[in-house]
Amino acid sequence: MNSNVFKALGNETRLKIIQTLMIREHNVTDLTQISGKDQTTVSRHLSTLVNNKIIKHKRIGRNIFYSIINAEMEEWLKLTITIKRKIPVESVLRDKIKDFLNKQKKEIYE
Repeated sequence: MNSNVFKALGNETRLKIIQTLMIREHNVTDLTQISGKDQTTVSRHLSTLVNNKIIKHKRIGRNIFYSIINAEMEEWLKLTITIKRKIPVESVLRDKIKDFLNKQKKEIYE
């Protein structure tokens, strides 16, 4: 892995595209609808992901379908995305605990 891969994954739209492609391959039209972005934007993000060897594409008739480049990359992405998802959950839990403790503290001193 190099720093360009991490830069490519640092964009929320590209991350959403990656998460979608981890389920199954899609064409640009599907990815445009799923991401809520226009076709030009999605195509630019797909180009970045292809250039950084995160995804690949294949032509079937007039359609181009995108998928994760290989099983090794998919496994690495699963681990990376899982780690990223844990942080907000831990943060929410930490905030709930802090609120609970503050509430108890108020009740004791009132």
